[in-house]
Amino acid sequence: MKILILSDSHGNHDLVRKAIGQEAPIDMLIHAGDVEGDLDKILGKKRDYEIRAVAGNMDWSDKLEDELCFSVGRHVIYLAHGHRFGVHGGTYRLTERARQMGADIAVYGHTHAPDYGTENDVLVINPGSIAKPRQDGWQKTYAVMTIDKSGKVDVEFKHLPGRRFF
Repeated sequence: MKILILSDSHGNHDLVRKAIGQEAPIDMLIHAGDVEGDLDKILGKKRDYEIRAVAGNMDWSDKLEDELCFSVGRHVIYLAHGHRFGVHGGTYRLTERARQMGADIAVYGHTHAPDYGTENDVLVINPGSIAKPRQDGWQKTYAVMTIDKSGKVDVEFKHLPGRRFF
């Protein structure tokens, strides 16, 4: 299964479509918040992939939940934007919530910087931002997670081509 993970697009819907086009075909799109728009309107309802998305601190739509927990193969993914867990100071509270929900993978955004590692026996993934990056190099990043039939997870960080900031 090929899963495209985005976050913090902040209304830059062309960048969302560009990342999808760069990675197509995909089986699932995960958006970790701060979409600033309706993904069904942005991407259309006729798609051959699932969408899982949560609200960020800049999303005012009542259509998105604050958190989601869902199964993908043998794994359970916990998805939250991260602002309610103080992720600028670390991911411990986020991973504790993921464990409470029975998840072994936690996906979040909010910091606008890519992050990957394991904490509290939970695989933690932040794709960074495809619109307003804050990490060294200022590249617009996203992540691609693949899960093979045996359940092995691989995560690769990629960037959108184009102008870097600063």
